[in-house]
Amino acid sequence: MQQLIDSTEILPDGPALQSRLSDDGYLYFRRLLDRESVRELREIIVGILRDSRWVTENGDGLDAGDSAVGAGALGFHGTYTAIQMRQELHEFAVQPALIELAERVLEEPVFCHPMHICRINPPVGTAVPTPIHQDYRLIQGTADTLTTWIPLADAPEDVGGLKVLHGSHRDGLLPVEVVDAPGGVATDISAQDPRWRTTSYTAGDVLLFTSLTVHGGKPNTSKRLRLSLDFRYQSVREPVCDYDGSFKPHHYPRVPDWPTSARGWTSTSSIKVPAGVPLVPRLDPADPDMTVPPSRFVRVSAT
Repeated sequence: MQQLIDSTEILPDGPALQSRLSDDGYLYFRRLLDRESVRELREIIVGILRDSRWVTENGDGLDAGDSAVGAGALGFHGTYTAIQMRQELHEFAVQPALIELAERVLEEPVFCHPMHICRINPPVGTAVPTPIHQDYRLIQGTADTLTTWIPLADAPEDVGGLKVLHGSHRDGLLPVEVVDAPGGVATDISAQDPRWRTTSYTAGDVLLFTSLTVHGGKPNTSKRLRLSLDFRYQSVREPVCDYDGSFKPHHYPRVPDWPTSARGWTSTSSIKVPAGVPLVPRLDPADPDMTVPPSRFVRVSAT
């Protein structure tokens, strides 16, 4: 599998970032985020995992414990709720480095969707990897929602990480099948497709991609947990999908709504949606007739 192209050198150049995203469907930045802030958040999460016996006391605290389970399994939501209740997780999503990156790419003010996702991926056999998919079916709203995937700890080849299908955002919205896995839908793309890209990730890397870019999780064949974050950013003037009348925490209702999850916080600005953002209803992600609005990152050929 080929390596991701590192875009760190063009980070200050908005037009160059937009051009590469239009060509490749993703942007990858090695160690974009402050290593100390990444370490601090990782230690908070590992502390919760240790209390739940998801990790052992050995090594650096990421060796999988006997109680580690995949998303949605029995025993998952209690531990995940404790993570979602930490203000530090949500404020990490709206830090200037990430907001400024999204605004540079979109060339306008943005906001971060309040559904901030922490992924805890145990080794293969304990959990099912995220299947191959496009985010648009799950996010909806505008086609130009940007996803950032951020490893909280180094993710070498055996720990796995995310892989993206180079240029796949130009293929339009692909058909899916319903699956029993995170997200609930999957797109049938061969693992041998030569367009797949990945890398050996380091803590604080940022992988940004469009809502039409095909991607999925690689298997974790190590004996460690893989920790990562998913945050999504979009223009304040474009429509956003309304989740059941409001914007809930990830894994709601198994994770309590914000009045409970954010109890005791000093600020809830990190989970607010700006006033006046256009709202659109949510459709069935598996709808075979779903259409996608135009994207600024898919160039239309002249006729």
